[in-house]
Amino acid sequence: MNEESAATEKAVVAQKRRFHVDRVPFLPRILAGLIRLLHGSCQFTILGKEYEDLLLKRQGPALTACWHFAFPVVVYYFRDRGGMVMVSRSRDGEWAASVVKLLGYEVFRGSPGKGGATALRKIIAQLQNGPGGGLIADGSQGPALKAQKGILLLARYSGAPLIPVSMAADPCWRFRSWDRTLLVKPFSQVVFAFGPPIDVARDASAEEMEQKRMELENSLNALTLKAEEALRRKKA
Repeated sequence: MNEESAATEKAVVAQKRRFHVDRVPFLPRILAGLIRLLHGSCQFTILGKEYEDLLLKRQGPALTACWHFAFPVVVYYFRDRGGMVMVSRSRDGEWAASVVKLLGYEVFRGSPGKGGATALRKIIAQLQNGPGGGLIADGSQGPALKAQKGILLLARYSGAPLIPVSMAADPCWRFRSWDRTLLVKPFSQVVFAFGPPIDVARDASAEEMEQKRMELENSLNALTLKAEEALRRKKA
């Protein structure tokens, strides 16, 4: 097969995929309903409740930061509060954006190199009047469990503290994706672990921003281990 034929075949396959997606506009509503039903059957345990209370009761904007693998559980947990999230502009992002809107979020579309700066500016402008928001610390494409600078910039220019949160669940499925997305099984035990806030000064230097990035990364990894250990104790 020559290059021209290969390109044509690729375009046809892509068109078929787009056609398939366009034919199922009701799917996001089904997925949002399934997320509510599935997670509603689970039992949640909260560690670091005082930090969650700080997030919910603080006068002024606050931000949550979590790893990408925890996204399904986290969007369920903070549902119907009018929180703000950023979702990539990819085709998969269109599905995700539709689902999280149905879970009660205000969605801003963007990702590194594809409208991320514009989305960040919009979130910063809205944060002062909203209940807060959150971003995925390792971004939409990874690498997994490595904090990126986008959420630090949002904290820096909005003045909002970062509240790190991670989780563990048993039983659960783990997808073979780059982030090993976690999906709870019905009636799972879920442990959420919140950590102390991380403040990013508006005049932070590049070196200080890197220190804050590492602090966030280390905090999230420690909270994941803490949630997993708590889950093991509950099973013992």
